[in-house]
Amino acid sequence: MRHVPYWVIILLVMACNGGNDEEKEHSILSMKVDTVIIEPGEELLYLQSRLRVSGLSANKKYLYNFNSQENAIEKINLNTLAFEKKYGFEKEGPDGTSDNVSALSILDKGRLFISSFPRDHIFDWQGNKIESFDITAISKDLNQHQEGDRPYKTLYLDQGSRLVSLIQNFEKKSSKLAIINPKKKNMIKLSIPAIEKAKNFDLTLNSGGMEIALGNVHYLVNEGGQIILGTGVSNELYVMKIESDSLQYITYQSQLTPDEKTGSYPAIVGDQVELAKLHQQIQEDINFMAPVWDEKKQVYYRFSFHSLFEETKKMQGFPQPKGAKVFLSVLDKDFKLLAETQVSQLNQTPEYYFSKDGKLWVFENIEDEMGFVRLDISW
Repeated sequence: MRHVPYWVIILLVMACNGGNDEEKEHSILSMKVDTVIIEPGEELLYLQSRLRVSGLSANKKYLYNFNSQENAIEKINLNTLAFEKKYGFEKEGPDGTSDNVSALSILDKGRLFISSFPRDHIFDWQGNKIESFDITAISKDLNQHQEGDRPYKTLYLDQGSRLVSLIQNFEKKSSKLAIINPKKKNMIKLSIPAIEKAKNFDLTLNSGGMEIALGNVHYLVNEGGQIILGTGVSNELYVMKIESDSLQYITYQSQLTPDEKTGSYPAIVGDQVELAKLHQQIQEDINFMAPVWDEKKQVYYRFSFHSLFEETKKMQGFPQPKGAKVFLSVLDKDFKLLAETQVSQLNQTPEYYFSKDGKLWVFENIEDEMGFVRLDISW
């Protein structure tokens, strides 16, 4: 294993105790930072997706990274900081994952849950498919399906007695949160108006028979024993206790960043140059990421950021971010804002991160090796 030594940074932040601005006190947030690199052995670890399709074991000892090139899962020991094993899966056939794997989570009893369109599956580590779930078919059977509905992401709860899925309809620009009991064949759909606001920042190019859609990030995560739903457009969240079927709406006021994106954008654009310009404006505005739970310190950490661009960096005609201005919010178990700061040590979008042993681990590609910047935060 390899480490970059610690250094200590003292930062002035706002700790929000509620009430008027005059009642808000200043607090000192200290942050110890180091960087570690995973020893790959003879393996060339898959970093192209920046760990966006990954899952953690319940005890946070292992990280499982999906390698879409080989349709395999890489097992990383986060205690020893080393690659341990690779598990291969079939792509087609009765035990196939399909080629649209979008998420995975680690279950008990040697099982894992793999989300892939159009179905979600339970596998064992030998690559055998144990069970499959077709949310679209279930919703059709219950007469709750509308043309264009598609499960965006699904979580597996209560040993499979319930599934929670974000159902999006791109044609109707609508979203619902569905709670499904596949054994009892019932489904509850909940309205989520704060999530639907994200459609105001979706862009579609329609020019000469060519259509390109640029949407915003939506996330559905299980953190701290709660289901959390949100988008990159605002700091608004919907939170649901795992044993519940009702949502709590959450928002808070930041002293360092806007609370949501602003501006008015056309849904349909007829010119690719205009599409690229508007997309850059939307990304230069504030963007929000999903909270992660620190079980040791009993808080949630949440990143937000502004993308930074330079005109010379483009991909297929679209400007690409050269970096990001990154902020970190610390929230208590009830999502009240405790502290926030700009994180000068991070200059790229923190696309994958998690909490382990009281530290916030942020993935970083370090010369094509899997690395993590670790933030030990106190306030």
